[in-house]
Amino acid sequence: MRSARLRPAPLLVLAAIAGLSATTVALTVANGTSLSAFVDSNGASGWISALAFGVVAVLVLSRQPGNRLGPLLAAGALLVAISGAADPYVYYALHTRPGSLPLISLAALCASVLWMTGLLVILGSLTLLFPSGRLSSPGWRWPARATGAAIVIATLAAGTTHVLVDDTVGVSVVGTPFDLPFPDGPQMALAVVCIGVVFAVALSATVGIAIRMRRVNGPERQQYAWFVASVLLLAIPMLLPIDLPETVELGVTVLAIAALGVGIVRYGAFDIEIALSRTLAYLVLTAAALAVYSVAAVAVGAQLDAGLFPAAAAGAAVLLLAAIRQRVQRAVDRLLYGDRRDPLSALTTLGDRLGAALDSDAVLPVVAETVRQTLRLPYAAVRLENDAEPACTSGEPPARTVEFDLKHAGQQVGTLVVGVRRGEVGLSAADTRLLETFAAQIGVAAHDVKVTRELRQSREALVTSREEERRRIRQDLHDGLGPTLAGISLGLESAAQRTRRADPEISALLESLGAETTAAVTEIRRIVADLHPTMLDVIGLVPALVHHAGLISSRTRGDLVVSVVAEPLPELPTAVEAAAYRITLEALTNVVRHSHAAACDVRLTMDSGLHVTIRDDGTGAVPVGPVRGAGLASMRARAEELGGACTVRFRQDQGTEVVAMLPVTAR
Repeated sequence: MRSARLRPAPLLVLAAIAGLSATTVALTVANGTSLSAFVDSNGASGWISALAFGVVAVLVLSRQPGNRLGPLLAAGALLVAISGAADPYVYYALHTRPGSLPLISLAALCASVLWMTGLLVILGSLTLLFPSGRLSSPGWRWPARATGAAIVIATLAAGTTHVLVDDTVGVSVVGTPFDLPFPDGPQMALAVVCIGVVFAVALSATVGIAIRMRRVNGPERQQYAWFVASVLLLAIPMLLPIDLPETVELGVTVLAIAALGVGIVRYGAFDIEIALSRTLAYLVLTAAALAVYSVAAVAVGAQLDAGLFPAAAAGAAVLLLAAIRQRVQRAVDRLLYGDRRDPLSALTTLGDRLGAALDSDAVLPVVAETVRQTLRLPYAAVRLENDAEPACTSGEPPARTVEFDLKHAGQQVGTLVVGVRRGEVGLSAADTRLLETFAAQIGVAAHDVKVTRELRQSREALVTSREEERRRIRQDLHDGLGPTLAGISLGLESAAQRTRRADPEISALLESLGAETTAAVTEIRRIVADLHPTMLDVIGLVPALVHHAGLISSRTRGDLVVSVVAEPLPELPTAVEAAAYRITLEALTNVVRHSHAAACDVRLTMDSGLHVTIRDDGTGAVPVGPVRGAGLASMRARAEELGGACTVRFRQDQGTEVVAMLPVTAR
């Protein structure tokens, strides 16, 4: 991290911002402007904004060099700082030392236009790229392009008029070197439209951030919370019915910008979510109080003889706010964190998700995800008994975790591990009770998953043992009996040739025995090939399928083209490889014989198990007779003996699709 701080870009930005800020202060003092007048002017807000955003840009450039927010924030801060320094420079050149300084027109143009460009750059980049410097989805590309184009057009339109320069400088004798020789109305209207585009996109992106904040967890949620906190800080002065002192507003601006910086580079330093929840709750209550007060004031104004009505209205407002405070806080917590306090709803949600998770491999991930989302925990995991690693996890593990035993029929079957929320020492009593209730229900699911996995491992071990035995028998036949019979066949053939003239009858007998021996050798070779696919041992599953696909394409002279596509696969158990190979070959055999297809695709993918999909573009007609029963039953049996499944879909005039799922037990 220290080496990142020595990069030249952050140092140059820091030096430029510091130099421009110091120039602004020096020229302001030279012009005789008092501190109170400077604070009350727009120059103070621009000066403090440029300085604060400059510091944030330097931090991002130092700690996250690849984050595009760094250079964009730096560019925006520099533009605002240049504008802030140019404004007192123009005043100094026109009033303090008139006629002695150059580039007054250019400085006036910078003072009147660049602050707008800089703030638009900052607004657009922060809302679209917060916090990682990347768009949240490809759908934001065109709004981002529209924002960039609108900023450029607004700058050019405003910079080629003299309206802003006259308004900023206060005199019309300065002019601008880029003023176009026609009325400024259309240009200013175009600039206003472009500024509206930037604000519309920024508002949409801000709403998107608030929505995503509720859908995510962990560090990303913390970052979004800091962004929402910054927006609230900026909104509070505008929502209050009184005008705050300029110094207070400047302080709030600095805090809002600091919140953005923390959200980008130091989002885990504080627990912002609790403070944000309380702030939103009290903002709602404050708004309600103001509404009741306003209604009462209007009513009092409408009738002078109000009597006790104002006091009664105020008392009713107090009682109303006291009654709804907890409900408002609960609603805000539910909006930000989900439903923590409704055990029945939480258990119902878990039951619904478990009911939808038909695959045993999906049960525990659903459990972990439901527990974490329901309680908005940073981490949840389920570890089965006697396993060193969790069977499934959700979220990132924090520094502190709490474990709950999972039991079935009084026996320990696993452990539920949950993470403690950031900023909290431990779980609350309500959370603990709910998790204990969860654990009682999860124990049943964990037991079923454990039994299913043990059954699958037993099946796989049985099939693997069978494949190993077949491999041994194949090897014995191939290396022992096969060569022996081949030798006998050659001996019989030689003996028949030698006895052909001396005793034709014996020679014919020997030739007959030799032919039978040759047929036996051929049969042994067929048995050897059927016992265990040799290609799997030689080149592996995918190359073996590619080789077989090439053989089919060549034998059909290109009438049927078979392609094999496979993602990188881990090392598979022998039983799974053999089942996948045989199912694929059986499906391809059916394609050749019955589908009348021109193309067939074989696809292998991997998640919790191996998925094999064979899809052709044939007639999709349903085969009839014993052929259908033997082939389909064989494929289903090979998948089911491993705890998997094989389905066949016949789509009329659209081809046939075979999908086999073969579970792979974690090792």
